[in-house]
Amino acid sequence: MSDSERGLGAAALALGLAAGLAVASAGCVGLPSKVATGLGAFSELYDGKSEVAFATQLPVTSAPEAIARGDLAGAGGDLDRALFEYIRALSVDEGNAEALYKIGLIHAGRGNQRLAEMAFRWSLQKAPRNAGALTELGILLLKNRQYAPAKQNLTQAVGLDDRISRAHNALGVIADLDHDYSNAQYHYQKALDSGPRTPSVFNNLGYSRYLSGQWDGAIAAYRQALLSDPNYVLAWRNLSLVYTRQGRYTEAVEALSKVQDLPKSYNDVGYVAMVEGKLDDAQRLFAEAKRLSPDFYTLADTNQRRVEIMQGHAAAP
Repeated sequence: MSDSERGLGAAALALGLAAGLAVASAGCVGLPSKVATGLGAFSELYDGKSEVAFATQLPVTSAPEAIARGDLAGAGGDLDRALFEYIRALSVDEGNAEALYKIGLIHAGRGNQRLAEMAFRWSLQKAPRNAGALTELGILLLKNRQYAPAKQNLTQAVGLDDRISRAHNALGVIADLDHDYSNAQYHYQKALDSGPRTPSVFNNLGYSRYLSGQWDGAIAAYRQALLSDPNYVLAWRNLSLVYTRQGRYTEAVEALSKVQDLPKSYNDVGYVAMVEGKLDDAQRLFAEAKRLSPDFYTLADTNQRRVEIMQGHAAAP
């Protein structure tokens, strides 16, 4: 990424996803051996409030019954009880893939990647062609920068079900990281066609177009993101970056000022202009930042002096 992108704080590609796991990553996690405590062999997957809180619950006679109870608790927002019920499903049907998958989703949503990965891996040992679990594991691996196994899992997922929007979005991110922009944009479009047209996917599509030099296309995608969510910070920042690169400074400042103070917006757009070598434009933008805010004077003045040095109008300190 160039200094221009860093100067404006351009967003990295956004996953815009919950979290997840899948089959073909490093190592194999064996199912737990039986233990005689608490929720049984899978009790290590529980991280909610004390199991004693659920001690009065009626026993379950089947995994589907326990899963149904967990679904009901989850729908009501009681994720601790949902976890408890899903793990109880495992006590009557050891290694039930559906229960393990739902346990993984809860942990992934809570940001507990270790337990999420454990649950998804165990689920995939029982149901290795579960496209949802493959997707979720692939996304977790991507977040952990394990790109090769992430791509393997996500590719397997869309091979099983080509309509998984989250998997296509994540594959798009990987393709962009590989500088394969045409493939990335294919996956983002598939994500938009297959699922909710979320701002994060439009943002990713726009950023991929920007990276490949399709600036007008990038602007169109960012505007679509902002139609979906007018408060989406990443899209405003990236839109400002494209306008700045095009020399459309008024529009760049206007876009950036949607998410930060106006003097800072002038300074940041000026910084991008400076590193692009557009020194006269940078001078003017820094001067406006100084004029608008005495509190912002020092930083904008420092940047302005950098420009003067680059222009040969001032000596380096």
